[in-house]
Amino acid sequence: MEEPTAAAQEVDSKALSLVAALKCFTEKGKCLLELAEKQSKEGSLQDYIRLQIRIEKKQSLLGLIDAAAELFRSLSVKTLKDAEDLWKSQSGSTEVADALRGFEELELQWDRFLKCLDQDLQLGPQIDQRHPQSISPHLPLTCARSGREVMLGDFLQKDEKLLLVLIRQFACLFCRLHLKELHKNQKLLLSQGVRVVVVSFGCRDGAAHWIKETGCAYDLLLDPQRQLYIAFSLGSSLWKVLNFRNMLVYGEHVAQDMEFPKEQASIQDDMFQLGGDFVLDEHGSVLFSHSCQSPIDRPSVYRILSGINS
Repeated sequence: MEEPTAAAQEVDSKALSLVAALKCFTEKGKCLLELAEKQSKEGSLQDYIRLQIRIEKKQSLLGLIDAAAELFRSLSVKTLKDAEDLWKSQSGSTEVADALRGFEELELQWDRFLKCLDQDLQLGPQIDQRHPQSISPHLPLTCARSGREVMLGDFLQKDEKLLLVLIRQFACLFCRLHLKELHKNQKLLLSQGVRVVVVSFGCRDGAAHWIKETGCAYDLLLDPQRQLYIAFSLGSSLWKVLNFRNMLVYGEHVAQDMEFPKEQASIQDDMFQLGGDFVLDEHGSVLFSHSCQSPIDRPSVYRILSGINS
């Protein structure tokens, strides 16, 4: 019998490592999901979501983020796409194919559970997804820095376009990354007559902490009744925030040593609120609308400008 070549041995070794990594991740995911299903039935669903789904609780659903980061590190890849390319290259292995079936079954079970939670909480599907053609300049808001009551119209200026960035929550990493991109392209935005204003539904204490952490120089307006969020049909959804594919993408950032901001224990927030980007003209007419379908779904600066100009 011929001895396997060095190349064949290397392929077998890679396949075995991949199988071990996939199985380890899948087992961790199953344990997290089983615990979540159990906890969600023990009391009120609202209390389960408020108390148990927290970034500091490693045994909550959010624990899948660290598990995904460990999966990427063990495979020596940086992104989900890199991981998918790797296991496609090993698709001829029966063991890899079996491990992938377990992985894919976990995805189906994970997303099914979250969709059931959305349904039980009556989130998402019933929201009218149509966007208004204009927003009233008389809509009341609060200036986060001064506490002064203002009107949206105070920020609508002649020959200027107003980009409203409605953030999800103060602890949203991807909202912060989006605002960093806007800051980076500030000169381009100004050259196109675009002024950026950030909107949150949170409280002033949360806003002060957020401003200190981010150093954001944009105006921050508070919309505690979520009137703008409602006007633009920005609902809440556990599935859109925590679905399986998103958790893997979040894991990419952790694998690259990026930390998710921590929620302030004393400040009530809403992890499952969705955000969006909207551009108004001087009269409040809507020139561009983008309702985020997940935390990672933010339009680029060039997409925003292209949408305005078209």
